[in-house]
Amino acid sequence: MAVRVMKKSTLILLLVAIGLGTFVYFYEIKGGKEREESEERSKQAFQFKQEDIAEISLARQGETVAFQKRDDGWLITEPISTKADQSALDAIARNVATAEVERKFSAPQDKLKSYGLDDPKVSLTVKLKSGQQHQVRLGDKDFSGSSVYALVDGSHEVALLPSSVLTSADKTLFDLRDKSVLNVSQFDVMSVELKTPRSQFLLVKQGDDWQLQQPRSLPADSSAVSSILSQLSSANMAEIVAESPTDLKAYGLDKSTITARLRTQKGDERVLMLGAKVDDKYYGKSNTRSVIFKVAADLYTKLDTTLFDLRSKRLVVFDRDEITRIRLKNEHQTIVCEKAGEGKWVLKEPADKKDREVKQYQIFNALEFTDAKEIFDAPSKAITSKLASPAIEVQLTKKNGQTISIVISKKFDSSVYARSSVSPAVMKFDGQLFDDLNLKVEDLLL
Repeated sequence: MAVRVMKKSTLILLLVAIGLGTFVYFYEIKGGKEREESEERSKQAFQFKQEDIAEISLARQGETVAFQKRDDGWLITEPISTKADQSALDAIARNVATAEVERKFSAPQDKLKSYGLDDPKVSLTVKLKSGQQHQVRLGDKDFSGSSVYALVDGSHEVALLPSSVLTSADKTLFDLRDKSVLNVSQFDVMSVELKTPRSQFLLVKQGDDWQLQQPRSLPADSSAVSSILSQLSSANMAEIVAESPTDLKAYGLDKSTITARLRTQKGDERVLMLGAKVDDKYYGKSNTRSVIFKVAADLYTKLDTTLFDLRSKRLVVFDRDEITRIRLKNEHQTIVCEKAGEGKWVLKEPADKKDREVKQYQIFNALEFTDAKEIFDAPSKAITSKLASPAIEVQLTKKNGQTISIVISKKFDSSVYARSSVSPAVMKFDGQLFDDLNLKVEDLLL
């Protein structure tokens, strides 16, 4: 009998434990999670997401600017029609959608002035894709500067919101419009025509490299071209001068001093014209907009380039993978090495070191990564005479049997002169080129 009572008591305890566990799960765990989510939602100033926003309107200092979200981004619709600054509008939309209410308190109508809400700094209206509208009036920041006083959706209670809502919205029309000069990615550009006060250039992209075609055909300095394109693609207007000008002459743009014409992979054309200088800036105009604007002087300086700046200053341009044999004759000896496999090179001369593996990249690096200080396309006799008895000779043999020959002079006042068989030009280099190639065979051994 006692055993039977004990079993019954155990069963009751087990049922109570299961019931208690179920209560804890649904109330404390599951219910707690739901309460937390509910509390989190209650902290949000608005119950919509950033992607739900279709339109934004900002009223500040007597000016109203309206924006509309389209498939290709944000557009200003009032007071002008133009592309908006995408990052600036995304920041406004994000800050409004995620704004949390720190706290709320009641304030009589006659006390709103003390919070800057009698005449708000910014009144922000959001229209959702569903057609719903929401408004927030933003006043002064609180004593900490991290929060701003606000009235949300006509509520009479003052709410404290993150100050980022005000910071992102309290901007001028100029701040909120797209200020990109050309609105193009440098990586999409396939050709560049550049007219400067001194010359005119045409550069064409070939593979990963750039080639000068005007004023004559020459390998271009790809890093110099990339630097120009980088500055053009990132250039912003410093100021809007006129929205729809009728007289370009007043800005020196009827006969621009510098013109950059870019063509993209898709065949689009972007043209930038720079005109007269005003203070420390230049007037500018692009072919994609009607406005006249000002740009910083450093853009003008970058575009006012020279042939020397744009051309390759390398002694010779070659593909290392195409080279199978190197012959180097300098003041110490003659060194010959040949390719013996993927990435492996061995000596053929001198004979006592034959078949020893070498660091051929030391020779390649000296030839490829040293830039000339001067280039003489039509060298004088005085210049060419310096190469009459070269101190260093290099021969690079390709897979197809073609050979590139290079001669380098001895040092003259810490400089050397060099010429390759691919060009009649003589180049002047720092004396370090001589030192890098006047090595001994032991310097090359692995």
